[in-house]
Formats: sequence, structure tokens, C-alpha cells
Amino acid sequence: MIEHLTEKTDISKYEVIALGTLLQNIYTGIEGIIRYQLQTMGVRLQKDENWQKNLLMKSRENGIISDAQFEGLLELLLFRHMHMHGYGFMLDETRLREIAAPVPDLCKVFF
Repeated sequence: MIEHLTEKTDISKYEVIALGTLLQNIYTGIEGIIRYQLQTMGVRLQKDENWQKNLLMKSRENGIISDAQFEGLLELLLFRHMHMHGYGFMLDETRLREIAAPVPDLCKVFF
């Protein structure tokens, strides 16, 4: 789906919103998979204001993700935070395309 939207030269306002929501949902799914993998490895995370970033750092430290995957997932985490906290109306198509570009490769590792 992401490839379909990003390959189009002109997407509608509704497709921009859909792409933003899709990116948010993909990150949430990956985060759940990583959390489960860390739990099965016995890695504990402290639930504080930085737990989501710490989750990514612990997954990199424990060999679940590479440095490049960490960077891509961190970008998605920051985007999701913005999208979830009411800034979805400010979505920029060009920026969304940049964020979405590495997502298909990131997903191959988890799905």
C-alpha cells in the first residue's frame, strides 16, 4: 500500500491523510513486535516518558535491529508522536514521502 501511494506523482489530500495513518499504524505494529521480542529475551523496560525510544535502543543493543533500522524506526516514532498528538492536519506530502521511503524495507524484517 505504501508503495502504491508513494509511486503516484499526485496524491489527494485524503491519500496524504491515509499515508500518515498507515505510517502510524505500521510503526505501532513494529513496536509491538519488538516489545514482544525483548520480553522473550528477558529484557525489561522502564515505563517512563522515554520508554519508546529506550525500546528502540534496547532492540539495537540486543541485535534485533541494525543501526540503519534504528534510525528509520526512530524517524517513524517521532512522526507517530506528531501524528497522534493532533498535528495530523499539518501533514506535508513531501515529508511523508521521505518518511515512507524506507518503510517497505523496514517491514520486511518484521512481517
